Amino acid sequence: MAPVALTAANASPPPLPAKKAYAAAQLNAGLNLDADGASTPYSATSTAVSEYDGAKDKVSHPASPSAIAKALVESTIPSTLPSPTDDGYYANLIASSLPTVATKPGATVFASAVDALEALAVKHSESVWVYDDAALVEFGARVSKSGSKKVHELQTRQGAGLELAGYASKTQGKFTIFASIKTLQYLLPSIDKIEGDVLINLATTANHESLEFTDGLYASGTLKALASLPEDWEVVFSSGDKIIDTASKLYAGEPRKVIHVVESTYSGRETAAYTFPAPQPAAIEDLTIQNGSATQLYLAPAGYLASGIAAVLPASAGLVQLNTLSPSSDALFAALTTEGGRKTVQVLGATKADAEALKAVVLASLYAASGSSKSVLPLVKSLVAASVAAIPDLTTEQVAKPGKVVSFFTAPTSPLPQLLAHLFLSSPSLSTRLAQFGSASARGVRSVLSLAPASTPAAALSVEEPSDVTWLSDANVLKSADVLASAKQGSIVVVALPWSEEELPVKFTRSEIQTIQSKQLRVFLLDLAAAPTTPIQEQVAFLLLYTGTSKLSQGVWKVLDAFHNHQVAREDVEAAQAALFEVNAASWEIPELEEGKTEKVKSQWEWDALPGLAGVVASSDEQGSGMGPWDLAARHLFFREAFAVPSAKTTDNAQGLPGVSALRPSMSEETFLVTVSENRRLTPQTYDRNVFHLELDTAGTGLHYDVGEAIGIHGWNDAEEVREFCEMYGVDPDSLVTFPSPTRAGTLESRTVFQLLQQNVDLFGRPGKAFYAALAKVATNKSEAMRLKFISAPEGAELFKRMAEKETVTFADVLKGFKTARPTIEELVGLIPEIKPRHYSIASSQKAVGDKVELLIVTVDWVDVHGSPRFGQCTRYLSALAPGSKVTVSIKPSVMKLPPDDKQPIIMAGLGTGAAPFRAFMQHRAWQRTQGIEVGPLIYYFGSRYRSQEYLYGEDIEAYIASGVIAHAGLAFSRDGVDKSYIQHKMSADKALLSKLLKGKGSDAAYFYLCGPTWPVPDVYEALVGSLTSEGGMERKAAEDYIEELKEEERYVLEVY
Repeated sequence: MAPVALTAANASPPPLPAKKAYAAAQLNAGLNLDADGASTPYSATSTAVSEYDGAKDKVSHPASPSAIAKALVESTIPSTLPSPTDDGYYANLIASSLPTVATKPGATVFASAVDALEALAVKHSESVWVYDDAALVEFGARVSKSGSKKVHELQTRQGAGLELAGYASKTQGKFTIFASIKTLQYLLPSIDKIEGDVLINLATTANHESLEFTDGLYASGTLKALASLPEDWEVVFSSGDKIIDTASKLYAGEPRKVIHVVESTYSGRETAAYTFPAPQPAAIEDLTIQNGSATQLYLAPAGYLASGIAAVLPASAGLVQLNTLSPSSDALFAALTTEGGRKTVQVLGATKADAEALKAVVLASLYAASGSSKSVLPLVKSLVAASVAAIPDLTTEQVAKPGKVVSFFTAPTSPLPQLLAHLFLSSPSLSTRLAQFGSASARGVRSVLSLAPASTPAAALSVEEPSDVTWLSDANVLKSADVLASAKQGSIVVVALPWSEEELPVKFTRSEIQTIQSKQLRVFLLDLAAAPTTPIQEQVAFLLLYTGTSKLSQGVWKVLDAFHNHQVAREDVEAAQAALFEVNAASWEIPELEEGKTEKVKSQWEWDALPGLAGVVASSDEQGSGMGPWDLAARHLFFREAFAVPSAKTTDNAQGLPGVSALRPSMSEETFLVTVSENRRLTPQTYDRNVFHLELDTAGTGLHYDVGEAIGIHGWNDAEEVREFCEMYGVDPDSLVTFPSPTRAGTLESRTVFQLLQQNVDLFGRPGKAFYAALAKVATNKSEAMRLKFISAPEGAELFKRMAEKETVTFADVLKGFKTARPTIEELVGLIPEIKPRHYSIASSQKAVGDKVELLIVTVDWVDVHGSPRFGQCTRYLSALAPGSKVTVSIKPSVMKLPPDDKQPIIMAGLGTGAAPFRAFMQHRAWQRTQGIEVGPLIYYFGSRYRSQEYLYGEDIEAYIASGVIAHAGLAFSRDGVDKSYIQHKMSADKALLSKLLKGKGSDAAYFYLCGPTWPVPDVYEALVGSLTSEGGMERKAAEDYIEELKEEERYVLEVY
C-alpha cells in the first residue's frame, strides 16, 4: 500500500511551525510531504511505537507555571489551563492566539479578519455599539460579550437612526457601530442627523429564505441605498485580509463619517495568521485592478462577488474592484480608458436599479476627471447579476485550489479543526486557512482547512469545497448529511468513531458505499476511546496521514509537544498509532434495495448556524423571551412601529383590512385570512378513512393562485389539549408572554400562554434528540436527567427510535413524562419549534371556480402502541372547521405546472388524495374548452382501495370522461377484486398509448405527472420504461436515458410524500 502524504508530489517540505513558544524545541526538521512511496505504509495491524526515543518514559503531568507562561505566544494573552485533562484547556489554548484589546501592534494573531476588526474597534474607540441583528450573525458578538464598559447593545427597530444620532451627539472621539445589512434600512431615514467621528462597520452576512447564510451586499436595493447616502458620508468596501488594513486606516486620521462594508460571510470569517496593526494615517486605495489592460472590464465593489469573479476571470477580461464609492476621478478614468480604443465596462448590481445606481457613481466620477472631455470614454453598461453564475461569459466550474483541502465533519464543540489550524498557521512556508460552517439541521460543524504554499492567492473557501481528506467524527452528522459529496476522486476518508471494521459498512448507506467505490476513496478507521486527551490523539492521527508515516517522527512529536506546553504523553501517541488503519472498502458489498422501497437521499450541507467554542448558534436564534405584565401588550398596540413586522401582509376577506386573528403567523411572506364555506366528507361515515372536501372563500382578499400550486395552512393546536397541558404544567393560560418575532430580529410579540401554545408552539409535534438533551440540563431528578441524556446520546438511538416511531411521543408527552424537567414557558419558545404551515395541493382552478380554493384532504390519525389515539395536527384542525371559520393561508409554488402548450397531452397518475392537483388540471382544461381554446387530451390514472368508498370526485370524473375532457381513464381499485389491481397495472395495459404520447414531438409531446405516496414510484417507472421498450422500439438503457431526458425537460414530474 502506498503511503499517505497530504501535499503534492515533489514539493519542498515547509519547515515546522515557528511560533515563538516553540523556539526552545529546536525544531529544524521538516515534515515529510513527498508522496514518493518512500514512507512506511500503513497496515491494518499497525501498532508501531513512535520514533521519538526521548519520550519513551514520558508520562502525562502538569507543566509548571513558568513553563506554561513561556509557551504562550504573547505575554498579554491569558494563560491556558495547566493540563489537557482540565475543563476548558482546549478552548483556552485556541483563545490564547485571538486578538484582544491588550494585543500589541506587530503581534501575530490566529483569528478571522472580523475578530481583528472587533479588537481594533474596542481598542481605538471611545464607545462601541452593537446591534442585535449584527450579533446574531457573529459580527460584533465577541465585542458585546467582552464586558468592556465602552461596549453597548442596541436593538434593530424603527427609529434606530434617531437613537444612534442621540448617542453620537454625547460621545467625544471615535464612535463605532457594528451593524448588518438588515440594520441599514432603519438607519437611512435619519442618517443625516448622525454627527461626529462615526464609523459604522456593516456586515454583509444575511439569511436566505431557506435560513442558510448568504452574502447580502448583492441583495436587492443594498447598493442603491449605499449610493444614495448624503455627501458627507463615505462608503468603503473590504474583504479578506484587506478588512484589517482598511480598518487600521479608518481608526486613524481626521474625524469623518464612514460606512465600512465588511465581507463578513466568507473570507472575512476565515481563521488565518494576521499581524495585528496599529492605526495608520494613510489613504485607502481607491481601486483594486486585475487584468486592467483588457478591453472588457467588470466593475463591482470589493466583496464576495468580486472575489468570485477574480477567481474565474479569463485573460480576455479584467476586473475593477471599488474599495470606495467615492474613488479618485483620475484614478478611475485611468483604469477604465485606453489610448486608441474604447473599453466596455459592465457595472454589476443585484437589480437593474442597483446596477444603474452604481453606474451613475462611475459616470459621475469619469466626467469629473481632468481631460475627460478630450478623451474617448468607455462604454459603461449595467449588468444585473448577484452571483458569478449569473454572469454569462464567466465559468462557474469550481477552480481547483493549490495544496490540500481537509473537510472535518464534527460535533459543534470539537476543537480539532481549530487546534490543527493553529498548529499549521505558525509555518511561514504555508498558507493556512480555516473556514467553519455550522448546521443546526445536521447538529454539527463542517470545517474546511486549506494547506497551501505561502505564495498561493487566497480565494474564499466554500461550503462544498472539494476535499482531499474527509474527516468524520460525529455519527449524527453522518445520519443527516451527505458528507462524501465533495470528496475528490481517490481522496481519503477518515472515520474517527468507535466502530469496528465489521460495523463500518453497515453505517454507510447503499448510495454512500457506491460513492466510495466509484470515487475509489481510501477509507481509514480511527477507533479511539473517549478521553480528555482525545483531541491530542486525533491531532497525532492527522499528522501521521499528513506525513505519510505509520509512526510519529521525532521532529513532529516535538512540535506537537511544544504546542501543548510539553504535555503530549507517550500513551496518547501510541493510542493514535494503534487506532489508525485502512480498511478495504473496495470489497464492501452493495446491499440490494428492497422491493417497493426507495432510499432516503441525504441533503447537502446546510450552512444555517454559526460555530463557536460553545457549540453552534442557529441563524434563527433571537433574544430571550419573557413573561411580563399586561402593560406590555398596550405598548405593542400604541408603539406598533417598534414591535410590528412591517413587511408582513395579511388581509381579512370580510373587511379588506389586516386581520387580528392572523397576527399568528408573524411571517414576512404574504398571508391571507380566508373563510371556510364548505367542509364535506367524501367517504362514508362507516369507512375508516375520513377524506373530506374543504372550500375556502377568498373574495376580497386578493389571493391568486395558479393551477397546480399548493396552499399553506397555518393550523392551530387543539384547544382542549392545550388547556389540559396548561393544567398539567401548572401555568396560567391567561398570563402574558413577550417573545421575539421568529422571523425578524428586534421585533417582539406579546401573547397569552394559551395563545402561544395553541397558535405558535408545535407542542404536539415530535421532538428531536436536541430537546431531550436540553431537558437533561434542567431536570432536577438525577435519574430523569440520566435517562434524558441517554435518549439524546448515540447509545440511546434504539430507545429514541422506538419512542419516535412506535410510541410517537410528542413534546407534551415528554414534558408530562419527565416531571422534574420543567423549563419555563419563556424557555419553551426556544426549545420547541414554531408550528409550520402544512401545504396541500389545490384541487381547483381559479379560472373555473372564481374566488374559491378547493382542497382534498385525508385526516391523519392512528393508534399508538399503548392504544391511545393520535392525530395529525393540521388535518385534525381542518376537519373540525365549520363554515364561517377563519383560516390563515399562504400560497406556495409547486412543480405541478401545466405544459406551456395547451395542446400538449397530459398523463396524470394519482393515488388517493394525490388526485387533488389533477382535479385542478381537469377543471382548467374543461374551462378552456368552454372558451373555445383547443386543448390536448387528458389521460387519467387513479388508484384507491374501494370504488364504492374512495372513488374521489367520482361523479365529476365520469362527467369529464363522458364529455371528452378526459380522453382515457385507468381506474384501479385494489381491494375490489380477487387479484389486486394498481395503477401500474393499468398503465402496463396501455403501453402503446403511453409510448406514443411520451415520444411525441412539439404539440404532441406529453407531460407525465405522478402525485401521491412514494411506494408506487418504482413500479410506475417500470411501466413507463416497459412501454418504451415493448412498443417504442427502445433498448432498456435508451428508455431509461429517455426518461431522464424527460425529467430534465420537466416533462416527468413527481410530487410524492
